[in-house]
Amino acid sequence: MPKVTSDVAALLLRLAAGAIFLPHGWSKVAGEGPGPFAADMAANYGIPTFLGYLAAYAEFAGAILLIAGLFTRLDALLLAGTMFVAAFIVQLPDALFEVPPGAIKLFVILKGIELPLAMFAICTAILLTGPGRLSLDQLFAAVLAQGLQHLV
Repeated sequence: MPKVTSDVAALLLRLAAGAIFLPHGWSKVAGEGPGPFAADMAANYGIPTFLGYLAAYAEFAGAILLIAGLFTRLDALLLAGTMFVAAFIVQLPDALFEVPPGAIKLFVILKGIELPLAMFAICTAILLTGPGRLSLDQLFAAVLAQGLQHLV
């Protein structure tokens, strides 16, 4: 795949993921703040409270940073971890018990975890491939390299 194509693909993944995470993160940090979300995660799923706060802020700030392509791999790692927990700790147990008689269990389960599973896959792909050249990470790396050349 030509480098331009992979750069555009990385940009599209970052923009889509950021656009999806932004309202989810905003709903957790705005209004009453992330406290109720973090408390719910601790009470209902045994997830330490600080991880609930981390997830809420990762979804909001991470969305903005993903769109910009800044600290991209770190953002993608935090968001992939958040989506892993959302898919397999939070939503999978509910999906396992909501299978109507006669339904194909696998399809019901996949439907129950589809968004966090898709977001986990997208964030993992971004983590593995990086932000591409159309990102602030790449711009700052180029500026830093230019500055270091002048020092040598």
